[in-house]
Amino acid sequence: LAATILALGLGACAADDPEPPDPDCDAATYGEPAMRADVEYLASPALDGRVPGTPGDEAARDLIAERFACLGLVPLGGASDYEQPFTDSAGRETANVLGALQGDGLTDDLVVLTAHLDHFGDGLLGANDNASGLSGLLAIAQALAQAGSSSRTVVFAALGSEESDFDEESAGIEGAEVLMTNPPGDFDPDDVVHNVNLDMIGTYDVTGIVYALGALPGTAGLAAVEAARSAFPELDVGVGDASDLSDNAAFCRRGVPYLFFWTEDDACYHEACDTADRIDYAGLVAIANLVGDVTLDLANAPQDLRAAVQPGADVCGL
Repeated sequence: LAATILALGLGACAADDPEPPDPDCDAATYGEPAMRADVEYLASPALDGRVPGTPGDEAARDLIAERFACLGLVPLGGASDYEQPFTDSAGRETANVLGALQGDGLTDDLVVLTAHLDHFGDGLLGANDNASGLSGLLAIAQALAQAGSSSRTVVFAALGSEESDFDEESAGIEGAEVLMTNPPGDFDPDDVVHNVNLDMIGTYDVTGIVYALGALPGTAGLAAVEAARSAFPELDVGVGDASDLSDNAAFCRRGVPYLFFWTEDDACYHEACDTADRIDYAGLVAIANLVGDVTLDLANAPQDLRAAVQPGADVCGL
């Protein structure tokens, strides 16, 4: 899989062009031009941060749903709908966008790949936070769709209202909570065996480290990261730390093991300078390749991943 997210010949969408990218979903490669086009569209002034309940939010959700359909993912939001609508704590109508690649073995085991949709708007466009994660999710969905089925089902979840009620201790993670507490009929939270979360993966060049938070000793996540990292000598992967400050918290607070991939961006975190022109696209492609390999490893892992789930326990920091 590491060779599949390469350079697809897509023209990059200009930052001031509101037209969504039009990728070739049958292509086995998906790399820097395509990922740049996705980030530039999702973090364009026209979408103004994809604030929940705004036209920018709707445009972002439309892009994700159309890409899922193009890739042949199975809708989980309803019989023929990728969206799981909800109203967040601020009264804004938004939705999660959910699609799945059905497994061919342990099909009731779900590996859930997540990235949040929203940012703050009013000029805060959220290129790294989190258009980068959405671009990575789409790249991995394309790579796995073209690679063929895995043993476990892989769910791709673009989640709404992660930034709601943000403070320095915790984000709102409302879409993730809705998914886990009020799931659509085709999604059973009790079947989730691992979460892989992408949040701010576009600034590898700031410190030269991508963190695999939650890759803790003795976990299947750490084993998958260690197995994959040798294929990416250009990446310094930090392991051993924990976090409950993104959508992974909705999973690990319920006993589900997790990996949370993240790059540092102190200068432009929640600032107007978090724009598409600052993204390290070479690093973004490499990280997407790494996470794609890790996700596929978990989806095909021979060990019983359900045995590591601790229902009712908080495993975010274990």
